[in-house]
Amino acid sequence: MAEKKLTRKELLKEPDEFLTVTARVILFCRENQRKTALSVAVVVLGALVAAGIFALRHQSLSKSHELFLHASKAYENAMQAPTPPTPEELDKLFAGFDAIAKGYPSYPSGEMALLYSGHVLYDKKDFKGALERYEKLRSSSLAKEGLEQLVLYNVAETMVALKDYDPAVSLFKRLSQDTSSPYRREAYASIARIYEQTNKTKEAVQAYRQYLKIFPEAPDAAFVKTRIASLTVQS
Repeated sequence: MAEKKLTRKELLKEPDEFLTVTARVILFCRENQRKTALSVAVVVLGALVAAGIFALRHQSLSKSHELFLHASKAYENAMQAPTPPTPEELDKLFAGFDAIAKGYPSYPSGEMALLYSGHVLYDKKDFKGALERYEKLRSSSLAKEGLEQLVLYNVAETMVALKDYDPAVSLFKRLSQDTSSPYRREAYASIARIYEQTNKTKEAVQAYRQYLKIFPEAPDAAFVKTRIASLTVQS
């Protein structure tokens, strides 16, 4: 049986769903003005709090970036000066980076400040302190977002300074095997130097030869050939 077709007059008498729902909402609001006002206030307050947190974080982000730029510029000037920085100057540089690292630990500028504070400690010959800071950065956002190679290189170099050679070699090997690493050539050279320093002559010669094989046009190629010749005579 065909469905009966409603006339225009009958259609107009049918309740509009949207208007019905709207009417119910209006009626509810009228009957529950207190609850409605409270709900609106909560929503508005939540929005204001979220906006405030966002504005505060943005302000803190800008401030930390400004502080880091100032501190890093001071560090660059000190390192490029005709004479090495004094212990007092290094202490001042460290204090600046340390304050940023502690004040903004979760911000990019705070993590960069932690990295630079490690550099200053290394310059102060406080290798244990420098290593502690570099190690913290291995699990940082800085490392996860593209600077892991830089962090690992600094960790390995500091281990060498502490004469902790075996873990240093392991890290340098890891860097040397990564063809995209900007520290690949330095890593190969460091492995050879460590073997030479620890009187592992055979391993040093092999490492230097591997270095020349991969980087035949390296700027220190002539020096490396000399070291190979000298070590070969000794072995």
